[in-house]
Amino acid sequence: MNMDALIVGAGFSGSVIARLLAENTKQKIIVIDSRDHIGGNCYDYVNKFGIRISKYGAHLFHTTRQDVWNFISAFGSWEPWEHRVLAKIYPRDDSDDFAYAPVPICIQTIQKLYDSSVQNEEGMRRWLVEETRSIKFQAPYKNSMESAVARFGHRIYNDFFHSYTLKQWDKSPEHLDASVLERIPLRYNMDDRYFTDPIQMLPSCGYTGVFQELLNHPQIEVRLNTDYFQERHCFNGVNFTVFTGPIDGYFASRGLDRLEYRSLRFEEDTIEMGDKDTVMQPASVVNEPSMRVPYTRTVEFKQFLNQRSTHTTLVREYSSSHGDPYYPVPNERNTKLYATYQQLAEKETEKERRTVLFLGRLANYKYLNMDQAIGNALDHWQRWIKDGVIETHDVNVGSTKSPFVAKDTYTQTH
Repeated sequence: MNMDALIVGAGFSGSVIARLLAENTKQKIIVIDSRDHIGGNCYDYVNKFGIRISKYGAHLFHTTRQDVWNFISAFGSWEPWEHRVLAKIYPRDDSDDFAYAPVPICIQTIQKLYDSSVQNEEGMRRWLVEETRSIKFQAPYKNSMESAVARFGHRIYNDFFHSYTLKQWDKSPEHLDASVLERIPLRYNMDDRYFTDPIQMLPSCGYTGVFQELLNHPQIEVRLNTDYFQERHCFNGVNFTVFTGPIDGYFASRGLDRLEYRSLRFEEDTIEMGDKDTVMQPASVVNEPSMRVPYTRTVEFKQFLNQRSTHTTLVREYSSSHGDPYYPVPNERNTKLYATYQQLAEKETEKERRTVLFLGRLANYKYLNMDQAIGNALDHWQRWIKDGVIETHDVNVGSTKSPFVAKDTYTQTH
């Protein structure tokens, strides 16, 4: 097989590295993916009602890294989009009355649910001091329950985090690392945006269009429906491989325990609205932190970039232990087990005459947002150059300009 480099996985991690190799070396690259599409979990398509749907859940690009934006913005056209999320809260267990409140927690959240007199940062801090006055937990916290209760108090913890976390992870917050809920921001102002990053964008032609441009290069060949483990023998002659799949899958023959992942299951409903601008939900994403329903959130894709259609499509997300791996499960058992896999990966990388590098959310067993996945690939690229793993003829990371225009050839009818 005539190729110099093999990239396993056509998500952001693999596609970014493939593009960097193509533009900065003379290597012939093959990108394979076991699925029937490019883009990994970011893959999207336009349904028969003209609504762009993300097959694996909503993806909102946001970043603080200018180098990441400089790189990815060269592929496709992008539009500013500030994401907002509401949570459906039932204040009383004995009532069906509910209220929508912004997340992350901000002054507006407190006003809607707990205390309308909170008006500014000073009032917000004072309210939280009173709310957490009786809490005895102190850092370093033993688990996510302690970290969340110490910051928010019992009411917010019970309304927003306890049941939602249980549904998402199938574990009580008492059995998850403190880091899981420590990541949740707390705002002392009126800002109800989900992200505060200076760069918040959505691709005009969808993420599939972005990946089409990323992989559209004469030195890159893409092969879909290709399982690396079943076709591994076909690539024995390749001396350079970047593997972005599950690291425990790569080393399955070693007989170690498998790492834990959470997956997602989706239920989709399309409803006729009549008017092209009418929507069903008060926000594009509504979180469901109550145990009254088994799903974690509902996404109305029509609202992203204000799409116009006489219908609207709602997708409910269910967290599951079965299916494609989405999220690493952060607890002591998995942290220790991943360290063992990491040692195997280092030995694999050091083999003579053949280089295998592990990159991405599943290979590094680490939760990564899209910008982090891109940044991780850029950072590893620079490190590989410095360490002599890759020899380039013209390294120019961050100024890539694609000559291609995104065309939605992956539009499907579902």
